[in-house]
Amino acid sequence: MIYLLEDDSAIRELVVYTLCSTGLEATGFAAPSEFYDAMERALPELLILDIMLPEEDGLQVLKRLRSLPVSRSLPVILLTAKSTEYDKVLGLDEGADDYVAK
Repeated sequence: MIYLLEDDSAIRELVVYTLCSTGLEATGFAAPSEFYDAMERALPELLILDIMLPEEDGLQVLKRLRSLPVSRSLPVILLTAKSTEYDKVLGLDEGADDYVAK
């Protein structure tokens, strides 16, 4: 299962649809609180994470995941509109496994 945490519904629906159409299982969440609720029920094999989110930004979500033993090694790809070199370095330094600019 792949989780996508993305607040933009059009992007969220497109990414989930694309993943599912290739035979992968994917579920999208609009807010960190929804994502955390799902994480309590089942851990994904991969998280695709936006940085600019309501409630809490994606880098804070990433820090939280990396601080918990259960999700410390969860692969995380940042998928974000932030595309500067600084943003990429910051995301990777916080523990992202990869960084993709929208």
